[in-house]
Amino acid sequence: MSEVLPTSAGVVCRHLDLSTGHLPVAERDACELYLSSGGTAGRSCLGGPYGWMIYVPTEAEDVPQDVSLELAALMVQAREQGCHYIHFDRDGSIDETLPFYD
Repeated sequence: MSEVLPTSAGVVCRHLDLSTGHLPVAERDACELYLSSGGTAGRSCLGGPYGWMIYVPTEAEDVPQDVSLELAALMVQAREQGCHYIHFDRDGSIDETLPFYD
């Protein structure tokens, strides 16, 4: 994982920017459940009207057990690129090498 850079304004973290189409539908539903339940169920994320931001654990063994194989693979890719989060946005980047579910 790349070094987290402290600044006078806080900590700067990298994120992988992807289209929401790269997130399997079941994971999207889990994100929406998390947001609608006030954080008591579903996939832990930050969300808005156009997508979600999901934390990428520093160590593979810290990935939650209920993460789909597809999201776990994206987390591996993000980790290899030194990213701390994956930002899934409806207008985000489409990576032709990755599965697309939309």
